[in-house]
Amino acid sequence: MIARGLLSPDLYDYDFENDPIATLNRLRDEDPVHWSRHGFWYLTRYEDCATVLKDPARFSSMAAGWGGANPLAQARTAGAQSSAEQGLSRTLAQSFNQMDAPDHTRIRGLVMSAFSKRSIEERRPRIQTVIDELLDAAAAKGEFDLITDFAFHLPIIVASEIIGIPSADREQFRAAFERTAALMAPKRSDESWAAALEAGRWVGRYVRDLIAERRASPRDDLISALITAEDSDGVLSEPELSSAISTIYTAAGTTTERFISSGLYLLLAHRDQWRRLVEDRALVAPAIEEILRFHHPTQSTSTNRRCVVDVEMGGKTLRAGDTVRVGLGAANRDPAVFPDPDRFDIDRRPTVPALSFGAGPHFCIGSALARFEARLTIEAVANRWPDLRLLTESPVKDPRRHDRYREIIVSAR
Repeated sequence: MIARGLLSPDLYDYDFENDPIATLNRLRDEDPVHWSRHGFWYLTRYEDCATVLKDPARFSSMAAGWGGANPLAQARTAGAQSSAEQGLSRTLAQSFNQMDAPDHTRIRGLVMSAFSKRSIEERRPRIQTVIDELLDAAAAKGEFDLITDFAFHLPIIVASEIIGIPSADREQFRAAFERTAALMAPKRSDESWAAALEAGRWVGRYVRDLIAERRASPRDDLISALITAEDSDGVLSEPELSSAISTIYTAAGTTTERFISSGLYLLLAHRDQWRRLVEDRALVAPAIEEILRFHHPTQSTSTNRRCVVDVEMGGKTLRAGDTVRVGLGAANRDPAVFPDPDRFDIDRRPTVPALSFGAGPHFCIGSALARFEARLTIEAVANRWPDLRLLTESPVKDPRRHDRYREIIVSAR
């Protein structure tokens, strides 16, 4: 029988998503290896989280579901609820972040060239142009929203151009892709679940059509490069290609938006640290690392693994087949690793890295690009508006958009 902790927070509740820190801190103190009401283990200590991420022999990424309350997890077993759920479940299983070696290694190797430091540096002029154009438009308003006027657009434009999504389709693809986030959580209502399923089917159709278009007329983009790899001795299958595009879009686009907007908010909310950074740009790099530690882009969520064998952890037995969710935001606030962890401090120099981009073989492929975009953004804002004022003192999360603030209004006047 699976041991259960004393606490039973709803890890999908909006109040938790809006402000998870108190709950995560209590879980770490009282029940760090926590069996959740949603049917998975939830880890909050840095050491436990790092162990799981770095040990694919005991903790597999294959079929790492979302707990029994999620219909897509149920769709992987007999008696699935619908053929649509079965189809999406199979598609998600083809994503290389749901794979172990050697398949994960093979596909990741094909993708990584587009996200190498050299490739990113070559994109510097274009990324800088996008930043400048967005800030020009924001400046004309005087007061503007860091999210909808800037951070919402930058990483999506860059990611779409790397992948090969046409600019005319960018917003529609983004909106549909965003609606699919509901598929990674328990079913909240028939209506919201049906909308998410339809969005998932639309994204699948769009990607397949785009692949067919690039196959007929290749361009200088990642889709065309992956098609070439697919055609070379069957290195990449069609389902793997489709799923890889969605995985890359998530890694390079949607989470980076939250990283940049939250980072600017934290710096502007700590005026003394912002002023020091404006005067000393050597502080930009450590500030970025502290932003990642203090406010993980998906602070209330986690990354999933599946136990391959029975594992003893925190005095409990995690059984083979159990889903384990690694709380990256919680690990980054572990006082055993980061002294005074609830204090934002750009002078912090930790002896171990934060787990914001994961660890081990699944370390985030978009990490270098995200850091690069954040650095150019912070430097550009500091150059333009050293006295930029924060008008939104206490931003709240948007319940319609997972882990994203509703608005962060600033004044450049």
